[in-house]
Formats: sequence, C-alpha cells, structure tokens
Amino acid sequence: MPPSKNNYRSSQPSQNKTNSLSSAPPLKTLPPQPNISQLENFALSALAPSMAVVFTLPFDTVKVRMQLQGEVRIMKDATGKTVRVAAEKVYKSSFDCLWKTFKYEGIRGLEKGLVPSILKESSKNVFRLGLYDPILSVLHPKNDATSSSSAPAWKRMLAGGICGALGAVSANPFELVKTRLQSTAAGAIAVGNQYGYVSVSSALRQIMTKEGGVPGLYRGSMISVYRGILGSAANLSSYTMLRDYALREGYSEGVPLDMGCSLISAFVSVVFMNPLDVVRTRLYNTSSINRQSIFRTIKTIVENEGLKSLYKGFGTHFMRIGPHFCLTFVFLEQLKRGVKQIKLEEYQRKLQQPHYS
Repeated sequence: MPPSKNNYRSSQPSQNKTNSLSSAPPLKTLPPQPNISQLENFALSALAPSMAVVFTLPFDTVKVRMQLQGEVRIMKDATGKTVRVAAEKVYKSSFDCLWKTFKYEGIRGLEKGLVPSILKESSKNVFRLGLYDPILSVLHPKNDATSSSSAPAWKRMLAGGICGALGAVSANPFELVKTRLQSTAAGAIAVGNQYGYVSVSSALRQIMTKEGGVPGLYRGSMISVYRGILGSAANLSSYTMLRDYALREGYSEGVPLDMGCSLISAFVSVVFMNPLDVVRTRLYNTSSINRQSIFRTIKTIVENEGLKSLYKGFGTHFMRIGPHFCLTFVFLEQLKRGVKQIKLEEYQRKLQQPHYS
C-alpha cells in the first residue's frame, strides 16, 4: 500500500533533520580539568623552587653562618696537650648576622651560592616534587584523576620520604658547594673553614682533586638522605593532607590556600630537619683531614655545645624554609593552573574550527 501524503510529510522533516545532524561535525565535551603530563610535571617541579630560592637565599646564607659559629674544636697546644677551643661568636642573632653580612659584603654576600642553589633546587625537586604524586598514586590509587587523595598519613609520609631520599642524593654535590660558598666571608665576620672558591666549577674541581674524586662530592650524603627523608615526609604529607582537607571542606583553590598550607607544613618540616641540618652543615664545612662520622659529629656537638645546639639557627631556618616552601608551592600551583588554562583554551580554539573532529 503506498504511503499516504500525511505520512510522507511527517517523515520528511525527520529525514532532513537526520541528514543535517549527520553532516555536522561530531560534538565533543570539554575536559573539566586538562591533565598535565609527567614531563611537564617534572619541568614545573624543577622551575618553581628555582624561582623561589632567588628570594629566600639570603636567609639560607644567614642560617649556614649561624650554624657554623661557636663550633668547638679539639686541638693540641704547644705542649702536645689536647684542649678544646671554642670559636668566637661573631653574630649575636640571626638579624645581626643578616645586617653584618649586608654591611661587609652587600647584596652579593647575601646571595652567595645562588648558582649552586638553583642547581640544587632543580635537581632535588625534579624528584622530590615531581615523583610525589606518581608514587602516592601507586601506594594509594585515587578513584579518578580530579579527586583529592584519601591516602592515610603514613602512605603520604612514605611517598614523601622516598622522594626526599632521591632528591637528596641528586642534589648533594651542589648542596656541598653552596654551603662552602656561603661560609666564605670577609675576615671580620668569617666563621667556619674558609675555602675561597671563586665559582661553582672551580669548587667542583678542587673538591674532586683534593678530596678523593667523585666520592668527595658526596660528603655528608647520608645525613642529607636522612634529612631529606624526614623533611620531605613531614613537609609533603602535611601540605597535601591540609590542602586535600580544605578542598573537601569547600575552601576555594587559590593562592591563599596554597600559602596557608605551605607555611604550616614548613614549620612541621623545620622541627624534624633542624638537628640534622646543623650536623650536615658542620660535615660540609669540615675539611677531609678532620672528617668524622655522622654519629661522632652528633656526639661531639652535644658533648661540647649541649643538646640545644642542635636547634641552632632554628628561627633563621624557618625564616628561610617558610617563605621558600610558601613561594615554591604558590609558584608550582600557579604554574600548573596556567598550563591547564593554556591547554583548555587551545582545546576550545580547536572546537571552534570548522569541521573539527
């Protein structure tokens, strides 16, 4: 039976609609949060702390000099008798050290060791920050890529400790050179051993020539690993837990949240790191002739200077670590948001192109 006129009319618009839909480019949905590749994550993790250290290095220089002053050394007098000689304290406080360094050496004195500091931060954090999320995802997989992690504290600390150890090993040569460059000062305010390095390359050459080759560059590496494990476990676990909790509670993502979480995590980190930081500074500044083991150095410091000496430079340490972590995480999160925004805008431009598929 031939189709009626009415049936034909009713089917014609449907057919035209079908044809128009089939000729149109397929619709695509925008990704809610464009992902950052692991290579981009490594690059941003190295860049953010390298930017931050430019602003916080003066406090690091002060911290190193405060930790070196007052060191008690075992020496022999003219008669051969063993005596303990305490080095004169040049600085009354961290602010006094900051002022005297600026007075005698200017801005360049406060920024001593900038090049090795940038090399240290980039080589350390490409592992410390760059590998944290991938390792935590292995230890505690997330439901989806955009949700905050529900990993317990011990898994976060384990991931942070692993990343901290890897970062400490990779950055140790630059940390060693940085510390020795920062300890070099004008005669009136000099503390610790004075090496007189003129550049990073000359320092690396002299250490390798006079202190046993490549192993000499890893002086104090074990204490750096211990410090990296404790510091990163405390810092990264507390930062991510605070941030994830705040986001779940409805706080908006942005610079104020990044700053608050990073400052709190910095204080927690300094509490755990400072004793090992004092020991490491002494080991780095000691020549190969007077080399001591880690535990012997700790024993010497406690016996000669008291237990409280392990927290020398705590205030300056936080003055450096607090702003440094704050700037690092603010820069890192802003860089990530920027990369995601660029990817989103690029995706939107592609959608607007005719017949994009």
